Amino acid sequence: MHAEHNDNKVDGIPRMIEGAGAWLGEIIQKDPSWIVHWDSEQIAELETAADHFLSSGIALEDISPDSFPLKKLAPFIAGALNELLAGRGFLMLRGLPVSSWSIEKAAAVYMGLGRHMGSLRSSNGKGHLLGHVRDQGVKVEAGVRFYQTNRKLDYHTDSADIVGLLCLQKAKAGGESFIASSMTLYNKLVERRPDLIAAMFTPYPTDRRGEVPEGRNPWFEIPIFNWYQGHLSCVYLRHYIEEAQRLYPQAPRLTREQVEVMDEIDAILQEPGFALQMAFEPGDIQLLHNHQILHSRNDFENWPDPKLQRHLLRLWIAPLSGRPLPAYFDSRWGGVMPGDRGGILVPGTKLSVELTV
Repeated sequence: MHAEHNDNKVDGIPRMIEGAGAWLGEIIQKDPSWIVHWDSEQIAELETAADHFLSSGIALEDISPDSFPLKKLAPFIAGALNELLAGRGFLMLRGLPVSSWSIEKAAAVYMGLGRHMGSLRSSNGKGHLLGHVRDQGVKVEAGVRFYQTNRKLDYHTDSADIVGLLCLQKAKAGGESFIASSMTLYNKLVERRPDLIAAMFTPYPTDRRGEVPEGRNPWFEIPIFNWYQGHLSCVYLRHYIEEAQRLYPQAPRLTREQVEVMDEIDAILQEPGFALQMAFEPGDIQLLHNHQILHSRNDFENWPDPKLQRHLLRLWIAPLSGRPLPAYFDSRWGGVMPGDRGGILVPGTKLSVELTV
């Protein structure tokens, strides 16, 4: 990659990303504005909309802004979406009274809110629009996704513009969420290892975990960093990148520089003060913009009673106002059209909502 005359850019890519999205955990930890508390009037409107929807007989997978009407909350939702897409890239919405709601009502409120932000995408090959993140007692092996276990999750991104997690039950111990700005990560990488810039923008073969769309390889190829139409986006799943190397001899081999990029990324992410830690309380909704946020989780210990075990509900959302994305994303995301991209679709996938695991 040749350098332009402008010292601040390399091949048209800025050497530093500035703005609200480039934050440091230890600084933002002291700023409580990323936690937004619902007020009683807002909760009342959500409950009214949920009661209206549940009495309509419409299936949860067909929920829409019309069937889940939110008049007063429209400016609030628009502001939250703007913070996700053009601001810091994350929010915690706190205080939904989920302990007094049925699972149907909690799902309706959560999916209704998500639907006002964009279209809902399948977060696994089964077509589930509402994902259950809980320990299903499975071992991490080929074809298993980490959200089905109680294991620590490494930093990664998901295959949708926005990921939401609603906490129904928290763990007995552990399970804290960690998030980090991939924009600040990029800035540190460029500062420390300018010799690796080219390798950050070359494709990395990544395992699909057995969720293979028709006519595609069991892996997809995408750079860790993508610069496109004025936006820097990050995609990172090291475990799945390494699995593609192990499982598919026909997948392109990683270069030494590409491995060094991942080593450097992992080292930066583990530095004290780089990430932001947050603990989920029941009723919390965490929303993340995948293009500029990496997320991980501590391993956790559950209560013996199955009813009390850690349980989060996941949404993948594609907003109409999403950023332009390069063609690389098509292989995993099934398209790059804002509002109609992301999610996992394989032969025979039928979109559905399962309220139990």
